[in-house]
Amino acid sequence: MEFCKKCGKLLKIDRGTIKCSCGFSKISDSKISSTEKIKKPKEKGTGIFEKKEFEEKGFPHTCKKCGHEYSDVVDLGVSYSDEANIHLFKCKKCGYVERDAYGSSNE
Repeated sequence: MEFCKKCGKLLKIDRGTIKCSCGFSKISDSKISSTEKIKKPKEKGTGIFEKKEFEEKGFPHTCKKCGHEYSDVVDLGVSYSDEANIHLFKCKKCGYVERDAYGSSNE
């Protein structure tokens, strides 16, 4: 990106020359042309769980009360910046709610 030396407007690239609306122009010394296409970013991965499977079964977390393997998850976030997130796991079978804070003093 370059600006005009006369008026300060943004210069436009046109077939190897750089031009301004005020009449200023110069030969482009860069390899970028106006005909080049901007590359699209690569697609992100699908993640750890398949969305359909996750919605049907739930999050894979074993209930401490009944031993059921799946639960619903709620992320309560953090209270302070140096603490871990607080997660609530609600069993899909019995409804028991378990709280995990993973290494913080929130437990």
